[in-house]
Amino acid sequence: MLIDRYIGRAQCHAFLIVFVSLAGLYFVFDAFTNMEEFIAHAAEKGGLAKVLAAYYGCRIVWFFDATSPVISLASAMFALSWLERHNELTALLAAGVPRWRIAKSVIVFAAAVSLLAAANRELLLPRIRQAFARNAQDLRGETAQPFEPRYDHRTEILYRGRGAKTAGYRIDGPSLLMPPQLSDYGPQITAGEGLWLPAEGVRPAGYLLTAVNEPADIDGLPPLRCGDQAVVLTRSTENWLKPRECFVVSDVTFEQLIGSTNWSQYSSTIDLVRAIANPSLGVSSDVPLRVHARLLAPCLDLSLVLLGIPLVLGPSRRGVFVAVGLCVAMTVLFFIVVMGCHALAAGDILSPSLAAWSPLLLLAPLAAWRAQPMWQ
Repeated sequence: MLIDRYIGRAQCHAFLIVFVSLAGLYFVFDAFTNMEEFIAHAAEKGGLAKVLAAYYGCRIVWFFDATSPVISLASAMFALSWLERHNELTALLAAGVPRWRIAKSVIVFAAAVSLLAAANRELLLPRIRQAFARNAQDLRGETAQPFEPRYDHRTEILYRGRGAKTAGYRIDGPSLLMPPQLSDYGPQITAGEGLWLPAEGVRPAGYLLTAVNEPADIDGLPPLRCGDQAVVLTRSTENWLKPRECFVVSDVTFEQLIGSTNWSQYSSTIDLVRAIANPSLGVSSDVPLRVHARLLAPCLDLSLVLLGIPLVLGPSRRGVFVAVGLCVAMTVLFFIVVMGCHALAAGDILSPSLAAWSPLLLLAPLAAWRAQPMWQ
């Protein structure tokens, strides 16, 4: 227990030092690069300090998610190298303490960090993902983004528009190309603005179109139905609609409609599974790939640590700088394998499930073989 506390404390200190150093370096560089935008936005948000705290408070959570595997490995290397440099590792081995007993606390710490990162991805990041949609040049979310036409696969309506704004989930100049079974109003519905509204009470989720100019008599037209479900609601039956407004029912959210990577990258795994099962979406291969990768992330994180520990704790004694250099090269190779397999799924060469599992099938046996001397 004393060994575990000693090594665990050293690794925890190393983790905090490396994390704070890297995060501080990134945030300071980014803040000075975008300081003009922050200053221009400070007056309406109560000061520069509040703007920076709100902007980087969310991004430090993202930074932990992105760097935790590498920093966990770096802290393990630091703790073990510290033992080696002060000849404490030699003393422990001479006292009959096996290598696996020394590595135990390092592996447990890495597993705890990996589980904390998984909880962060599932619980915290989905709550603040909207903040990542706005960069320093668009803190208000008022800058129009390109809007690529996208289908609602359930209703077969093609959504088009001049642009989209993340503030208020708005579409500028929406133009909806209607399929033949929903063309009673004409080939398309055009409006001045579209607004995404989540489901509330008896009203389903969908898009509120305002200043409708085609068809011109939208207020007097009956609702459009697809089977037994209403797809386009008008003022003739919905009293809450104002003149020249209509409501298009859709299960495709604003983030999904504009093709934002935020919803897939920072949504919880449960939400991603629901998106795959959503008949309106027709998701690409990156979503099932991300689901499998989320489930395998803790195993890959531990594989990375097990690949690095033998560089210091193995029977071949190396200098600290040699071990660090080999660790950097091994980490680069590790991520090349992971990203290469994922790229094969993006190119439709491998299925998403196989592309997600391939790095583990390749790297886990290698990690077990590399760590074998520690168990002897």
